Amino acid sequence: MARAEDLFERLRTQGASVIHDLIRDRQSEELFLDFKRSSDEGRGHSLSQNDRNNLAKAISGFGNSAGGIIVWGVDCRPGDDGADVAKNEVPLQDAKRFKSWLEGAVSGCTYPPHGGVQHWVIETGHNQEGYVVTYIPQSNDAPHQVTGRMQYYMRAGSDFLPVPHQLLAGMFGRRPQPDIVGQWLTAPAQVFGSVVQCQVGYLLRNKGPGIARDIFLDVKVLSAGEPSCKIECTLADQINWNCSFSLGRFCSLMGKPEYRMPPGALAQPLFMTITFSPPFTTGIKIERSQGCDNAVPSSFTVENSASNIEAIYSQFISLHEKGGLTDSDYQNVTGRFLGIEPED
Repeated sequence: MARAEDLFERLRTQGASVIHDLIRDRQSEELFLDFKRSSDEGRGHSLSQNDRNNLAKAISGFGNSAGGIIVWGVDCRPGDDGADVAKNEVPLQDAKRFKSWLEGAVSGCTYPPHGGVQHWVIETGHNQEGYVVTYIPQSNDAPHQVTGRMQYYMRAGSDFLPVPHQLLAGMFGRRPQPDIVGQWLTAPAQVFGSVVQCQVGYLLRNKGPGIARDIFLDVKVLSAGEPSCKIECTLADQINWNCSFSLGRFCSLMGKPEYRMPPGALAQPLFMTITFSPPFTTGIKIERSQGCDNAVPSSFTVENSASNIEAIYSQFISLHEKGGLTDSDYQNVTGRFLGIEPED
């Protein structure tokens, strides 16, 4: 997982405590991190022109580079070493309203628009005050040009710098790039006495505009809910994939040389069967990474504690025995066990 994406997830799950830590530690702006104080603390009737300009420059700069996030509502000033560091909290007066202004402005900030920009509100607990975090991933539609200024930007150090035409041509005058990402597909759970059996499909999707070659998937089961739980990996597509298993917990797949994935294609090379049965002395932790030739790999970890698994199991079995479960309950319990939301 990229550093910007990792920090965005921390901010989403841990909230204002992460912002407090960044300010306490005098976190400096970095290649993937920018702090912004709204020019009017969001008191106006619309997004100020200054805030709109900062958003547009960040979408172009982060989108044309390796991605990054903006934390709105933090004052940033030069520190002792001259680097810009987070100094003070300056919360937005109405964080949810400010988020809606940002969402409405994104499509008009750059050409082409960046469709991957996300915003998240973090409330302080005081009226409607809070912060907004804007996540701008690296874009497959780059380069992005700021509208009005007709200028391209890149992130360099802690600044957004205009990009000369020669550098731009060298960076983006290449063939379209693939981008392999992972998804999960869960099947309805089955119950056999005191055992709950779940299946998870490992999906790969090429969300980039280029054709993917030399595709790989690596799965590591680091903790399996011992001692009674069991996890088994099965190769689902022997025609297009080579697979090796190690120690019953590690699985590495490689697409055969002739196998390619066009843009938008989905593949399910592997599925996993998990049986849950008490006692639960350890949690579940599974790491997966995927990628292909000529593209940056991505990774993801799912995990859940033994106590959470035991609570989910006890509730599920009790309702199953009483006939109180719906089809949706059977479908979604796998994601609950693993600490993930099932994907369509």
